Amino acid sequence: MALTSNLFKRNTQLQACAREDPAHVTHGHVGEHVAKIQFSLFAIDRLSIDRTELVAQRYGKSTAAAVLAYKKKRGIINRSYQRVADNIVGKMTIASLDKDMRLRELVPNSGSDCQPGSRGAPSFGSIATGGSALRGRLGAGPAATRASGNRQLGGVVRIVVMIASNSQTDLFPLEREIGRARDCLTEHGIGLLVERGFGTSGVVRFVERVLVNPDAASDNVNELRKRCEDLVPGQPGILRVIVCRLGNFDFGHTIRDRTVGSQTFLPFALLNTEQVDQSSATLIHEMVHCSKPGRVKHDDEKNSVFFNHGSTKQGEVSRTTLRSEHALTIASSFFAVGGPPKPKP
Repeated sequence: MALTSNLFKRNTQLQACAREDPAHVTHGHVGEHVAKIQFSLFAIDRLSIDRTELVAQRYGKSTAAAVLAYKKKRGIINRSYQRVADNIVGKMTIASLDKDMRLRELVPNSGSDCQPGSRGAPSFGSIATGGSALRGRLGAGPAATRASGNRQLGGVVRIVVMIASNSQTDLFPLEREIGRARDCLTEHGIGLLVERGFGTSGVVRFVERVLVNPDAASDNVNELRKRCEDLVPGQPGILRVIVCRLGNFDFGHTIRDRTVGSQTFLPFALLNTEQVDQSSATLIHEMVHCSKPGRVKHDDEKNSVFFNHGSTKQGEVSRTTLRSEHALTIASSFFAVGGPPKPKP
């Protein structure tokens, strides 16, 4: 029987597991198919798996224990030769996991703050470099800051940049994006702290293109976000920025109101490595979104970093200015410290 859940259906090893006994997934297996099983166990039953196994995508002792717990709860036993459940993912187990995941995928997810129809609510490591080349062009030095009349808000905003293994980072100007964000924030007296360098490989293992689908028919954002959490857990006062290949032509997305198992995630940003904004304003644009309590109207001015969209053509849209009201919400956001007081809910 073919697997039909979005999580499993494109994985050849799991499809083989559903058809053939020799393709059972057992202790010692490593790879993307194991990671999908681990995700399903957490999403369905909130079963705990050791972080080292999650990061390595390894079917180890805790993964086997979670599989056994899942099977015992549902009485998954091949009674032709068994009396008790085992810790192997075979035909019956993968079919049950597939059915459970398919039911969960029918529940609508939140979309993106920039995406029509999204269901969002209405309404510390090394300091990265890369802003100096832009700073002269933008006039963001102390003299220009004084002349601009911008209110100096103070404080520091903190982000952690995570790279998905599906991304084409050699074509994506991440340093320019960070530099643009830093220069925009500096004009308002806000510092930017960027954390990079995590885990042993420096990347989040994720081979599929990322699809943001509010109707959940093909949405795999939760899976990616959970893997980021497995790699770098906690950190509620830092904004997660995930650089990845998106399955559309959007520059980036802000995602909110996502829950996997027992975990509900704060707003986080996706940057698309296949669609590069010539203004390098995608990061700061999504930081504005993440600082808001819900979806808000974009700015009408094309020079604003919060204009609706960027451009792949030089000079067509030049998003270079961070308006004061957006700087204020960033400086008082959940990923800021030392700035203005956070607004009361």
